[in-house]
Amino acid sequence: MRAVICGLLSVGLMVAFAATSDADNKRKKNRRPSGYNYNSSSDLAERQLRNQRAYERGEYYEHDSNALPFGSRAWWEQKQREGRDEH
Repeated sequence: MRAVICGLLSVGLMVAFAATSDADNKRKKNRRPSGYNYNSSSDLAERQLRNQRAYERGEYYEHDSNALPFGSRAWWEQKQREGRDEH
């Protein structure tokens, strides 16, 4: 009698866990689209060059050292500003 009850209980638990694991796969994941997609290196280089041209013309540019070409004058000035903020 114990073997039958244990067998039924274990089968019931296996079915219950299998049903909950399927529920995760059916659920649709809603993700917000991001406005900025700089995943590839060409997009990043394009963004950096656009900011460099804007800096040279005296226009608005992103004040983030990651958004500027490495080693450019704008990059060095921005790194100095970011360094001052840390202390």
